[in-house]
Amino acid sequence: MALRDYVVKRTITAIITVFTSLTMIFIIFRLIPGDPASILAKDPRLDLETIESIKRLLGLDRPLHEQYIIFITGVFRGEFGISFFYRLSVWSILLERLANTIRLIGLGAVFSIIIGISLGAIAGWKWGTRYDKVICAFSVLSYSMPSFWFGMIMIYLFAVLLPIFPTGGIGRVMFEADLWTKITVEFRHLALPLIAYSINFMGQYVLLMRNSLVNVITEDYILTAKAKGLRGNEVLRKHAFKNAALPTVTQISINLSNVIIGSVSVETVFAWPGIGRLIYESVLWRDYPLLQGAFTIFTIVVILANYIADILYVVIDPRVRY
Repeated sequence: MALRDYVVKRTITAIITVFTSLTMIFIIFRLIPGDPASILAKDPRLDLETIESIKRLLGLDRPLHEQYIIFITGVFRGEFGISFFYRLSVWSILLERLANTIRLIGLGAVFSIIIGISLGAIAGWKWGTRYDKVICAFSVLSYSMPSFWFGMIMIYLFAVLLPIFPTGGIGRVMFEADLWTKITVEFRHLALPLIAYSINFMGQYVLLMRNSLVNVITEDYILTAKAKGLRGNEVLRKHAFKNAALPTVTQISINLSNVIIGSVSVETVFAWPGIGRLIYESVLWRDYPLLQGAFTIFTIVVILANYIADILYVVIDPRVRY
């Protein structure tokens, strides 16, 4: 099969996956007990007639198949409707929160990938030495810690006992300030959630890169490169690193599916005003349009990232056949 045919096949598969995921998103949120009207029904000041009018206003009185058609057609038009709770366009709410989430998740991903792969390469190349043992111990510890638990521990240590960092929120300077002040405020608010979010992923990448490199350095072509007189750094950089990094590339794309879990827990613990925290609040409010919009964005991003990873995997490693 030619590369072009493989790309076409993966594109069709990705489109089918997106459509199936959107259907599951719609069904799952309709299976959640309660709806915005039932939550409002707990208010003794509202009578039954008022609650029914609210249902009609929100479109909850329509049959499920009509709600599904409205949802799907809205997604293809780039419209997610109006938030039940905020009474604003879902897009406007998501765009406002998306910048904060991208800042946290983007920096966390870059931080965990660079540090994780670098430490994993050092541990694998110096296999069996003291460096390897220390790095492996750190990675196992970081991999086994849930991000929300680690976040709460850091808040207690560095925001309560030692008031170095704020307990949460986002850094915003409300007055005219110089660039250094803005950077300092931003860093103080971002440091703890960034570490809490990336520590678990970092441990995964360290262990995966280390174990992969240990297997690669025993291959014949690595021994041949060493026998030719190449220095250790050249062997690692030119021959071993690329092949050892392939499983890590796959894991990075897979981990994007954990973005929702990580962002929800970390943003909730640190009161970070991003999409993750918005999802948590929307579940409590049964805000279907907001939940559907947030999960649709996450779903498309994850599927697109896995699609790109599949293509890159074939390009990076010619041994992979498609």
